[in-house]
Amino acid sequence: MTPETGAPRLAPLRLALFYGGIFLALGIMGPFWPLWLKDRGLDAEQIGVVFALGTLARLAVTPYFARAADRAGERKRILVLLSFLGTVTFLAFRWADGFWPIILMTVVFYASRGPVLPLMESLTMLTRERTPFDYGRVRLWGSITFIIGAWGMGLVLTDAPVDWIHWAIFAAIALTFFCALALPDTRAPAAAKDRRPFREIMRVPGLMAAMTAATCIQASHAVYYNFGSIHWLAAGHGADVIGALWAEGVIAEILLFTFAAATVRRIGAVRMIAIGAAAAALRWAGTAGTTDLEWLFLLQALHGLSYGATHLGMIHLITERVDSSLSASAQSLFAITLGVGMSAASYAAGTLFASLGGGAFWTMAALAGLGAGFAGFSLLRRRQAATER
Repeated sequence: MTPETGAPRLAPLRLALFYGGIFLALGIMGPFWPLWLKDRGLDAEQIGVVFALGTLARLAVTPYFARAADRAGERKRILVLLSFLGTVTFLAFRWADGFWPIILMTVVFYASRGPVLPLMESLTMLTRERTPFDYGRVRLWGSITFIIGAWGMGLVLTDAPVDWIHWAIFAAIALTFFCALALPDTRAPAAAKDRRPFREIMRVPGLMAAMTAATCIQASHAVYYNFGSIHWLAAGHGADVIGALWAEGVIAEILLFTFAAATVRRIGAVRMIAIGAAAAALRWAGTAGTTDLEWLFLLQALHGLSYGATHLGMIHLITERVDSSLSASAQSLFAITLGVGMSAASYAAGTLFASLGGGAFWTMAALAGLGAGFAGFSLLRRRQAATER
């Protein structure tokens, strides 16, 4: 592996800054972008289509950039380019008025933004191999800025117009571009051009079942991500309370990330995914049944497991079982699998929420349960492969 440029001891800080920029934008966009879309005149089904097509755009371009990164053996320059394109394209939402212009800008934005996180995860784990550090303690800074974005925007919107949502997200995305310039330039051995990375990765025993499990669990968040804020606003909760609910979920995530290395080492990557599935099923079943604030605050604490445990388990599993020269392709394959699941779930969420309201969360609980089944199959497949060897 080629040494990364710059002081190695500063690499975790530089990675943490970029995670911070990414998730500051997501912290505002996740809870409040649906409110901006609704303010622009889109109904629930149209909002579902917007998120579904955005996910499909991300799905279409991510393999190309991942393959380019593995063949070149580098990630930083691609991340800088994509961060710049994302900044420019998001600014253009300012002039998107109506369903079809918003669809167009969504596709362009997600195509430029979609490959960023898989490439960033690959860069982080490559840098970790050369300069050992706890992944969770770097990644948690993204969770901290997510809280700042969600909670801060909720407070701002108590007095500010909805249009401020766009400008706040744009500022956070622009910050991400400047953080990208400071990323370590850690490189991996260039993958041979005639290799078929996806075929090699898919042959790893139990890995695709684990990816499917994680996809089901993460996709079960679709109603929450796309309509949770709208649902709670209709129930009488203010924007500041909604921001606090989102922030609380991420605080639980931070607590898990703080002890990530020891937790994964003790429990195991696939078992972490199974724990995430159980927590998600319980969380969505509870959210379907109540909008009482006391219960919502209890249920939101499960985000640390429904999202956090699933994410940690999958990232560590890929690192454990896939060669570093194919790390970007492996992260990309997971992003594709997740993209398909999230796109389908986002589209379904619009129809389900339009007809069932909060009852749509019951379907998300069932989807998380399906994820638990795939996690169990992954464990079984891995044991069978070990026995055969």
